[in-house]
Amino acid sequence: MTTVILDGLVCLIAIGILGTHVWSMQCHFDVDVKNMPKGMNLLSLLVLVSMVCMTILTFAGPQPAAAQLIGLLMLAASAVLFWAAIRESSKAGLFAAFDEKLPGSLLQTGPYSYVRHPFYTSYLLLWTGWAIATWNAWALVPLAAIYLAYWLAASGEERKFASTQMAGEYADYAQRTGRFFPKLFGRG
Repeated sequence: MTTVILDGLVCLIAIGILGTHVWSMQCHFDVDVKNMPKGMNLLSLLVLVSMVCMTILTFAGPQPAAAQLIGLLMLAASAVLFWAAIRESSKAGLFAAFDEKLPGSLLQTGPYSYVRHPFYTSYLLLWTGWAIATWNAWALVPLAAIYLAYWLAASGEERKFASTQMAGEYADYAQRTGRFFPKLFGRG
């Protein structure tokens, strides 16, 4: 019975956090939701399919309570990082993933002082936590697809910085921060 309750809690929290990501597309990012970039549309479909897969896998079998609790902690960390990134970037006019527009600002404070893509990091924490909570090897399939999608999005965004007046500043910034995870040992 406890497992089913934890399964439900994991799914409700994960889907609730995904709801905040949808909210951010409407209210935080500078994007025309009626003319989304093609890559963003594909990413949205991938997220929807992954959400359904993870929900099914969560209820597919028993998991160790420790896996579910670790998953829940990662979901909480995801939400905290997401809202910290929202707060830090509230006036930056950030674009949605896969948008063709060149960036107009470079954030280097708050969570951006540790990672270049804290939104993507928060998304990856969510999906990794959910995959752990399922305790099912099949969860690695949507997880790998999600990681690849955000890696491609981040790579494209970083290439766009090279076409701006901020190219040198961005290169220095990239040397001292990690893409998705903080660098542990100085520059590298």
